[in-house]
Amino acid sequence: MNYQSSWRIIMNKTEIKVFLASSSELELERVHIGDFFNDINSILMDTNIRIRLLKWEVFDPSFKGERKQTEYDHQVKKSDIFIALFRTLKGKYTIEEINVAKIAHKEIQKPKELYCFIQDWLEERKFSIEELKNELGEYFNIVNIKNINDLKYKIIKILTPFLNENNIPIIETENFIKINSINILKK
Repeated sequence: MNYQSSWRIIMNKTEIKVFLASSSELELERVHIGDFFNDINSILMDTNIRIRLLKWEVFDPSFKGERKQTEYDHQVKKSDIFIALFRTLKGKYTIEEINVAKIAHKEIQKPKELYCFIQDWLEERKFSIEELKNELGEYFNIVNIKNINDLKYKIIKILTPFLNENNIPIIETENFIKINSINILKK
């Protein structure tokens, strides 16, 4: 295959962009979500669909004439789905990204969908959930999660309509979620 034909294949791919915002305390969860998206993309390899996870760890750390957070904020506006994660902290950059997402959603419908996942196991929070809900406003879907598997399950449910509209079947059995008949998540 020559360079030009492989470029056309890349250009014909459809990307579903998901921006993930969270404080540093959720580093392990971000890794799990990244691995989950890689697993999904492996199943989708023979299709024209890719799911692209946008999170600060995947961007070039070099200085480009503007503060790094501004670059992340630009990526928020390019995403199809925006997800914020919270446990005990309410980081100022996560809140900045939420505010960018709310404004962009209202003005240009990008991101199309806004979600906030709050880990609900017992830990002392440094913020009020009611205050956070007020800050998020009417555009956010607020969902409690129990653990990482519950988070993955809820993310695949969010991705299902996007994948279905691109003829990628998601099937939920008693024990598994399947993409193209391949088990992606044990329930």
